[in-house]
Amino acid sequence: MPSPSDRYVEVARLFRDAAGPDAATFAPATADDLMAAQDALGARLPDSYGWFQLEFGDVRRGPLEIYTVRPSEPPYLNIVGINLDERRDARPRLPAHLIAFSDNGGGDLCCFDSSAFRDGECPVVWWDHELDEGQSPEPAAPSFLDWIEAELRERAAEEPGSLLDSLGHVHRAWLSEWFKKKD
Repeated sequence: MPSPSDRYVEVARLFRDAAGPDAATFAPATADDLMAAQDALGARLPDSYGWFQLEFGDVRRGPLEIYTVRPSEPPYLNIVGINLDERRDARPRLPAHLIAFSDNGGGDLCCFDSSAFRDGECPVVWWDHELDEGQSPEPAAPSFLDWIEAELRERAAEEPGSLLDSLGHVHRAWLSEWFKKKD
């Protein structure tokens, strides 16, 4: 695996900042964990996901739930276990070229589309658990790093206390001051 890209370093910093100093705990994976997961899944994982696993691994109470290559408790957070279960037991069955690495909490899976691997990366797609096996997964992001960055920015915009939430208060304060000056 090549060394982490500058883009990865930037997104990893964003992830660490979003996690906060006390919120998340990280249990980095090993190169052996990563190789074992790829062997069990019968697919190569994107380089950026590999770098993420080697740096963060099993992230507890983090800003995003991303399945780990490490043996995990609870087992539903392990990328191998969840994918093998989804391929074998779920309806619709997850195709082997899609590798689920996260979910939306409602049954839909966020997956790497390993059939479109290029330059060590592949696109991210959504697998809808309510459609049939013939579905065309919905594109989510061009890459794992793009997905992480978009998810973190979306969540930051939704959090109370963000700049977007304070605009109403600023506007009311400005109006209040403006009317006081008129009196």
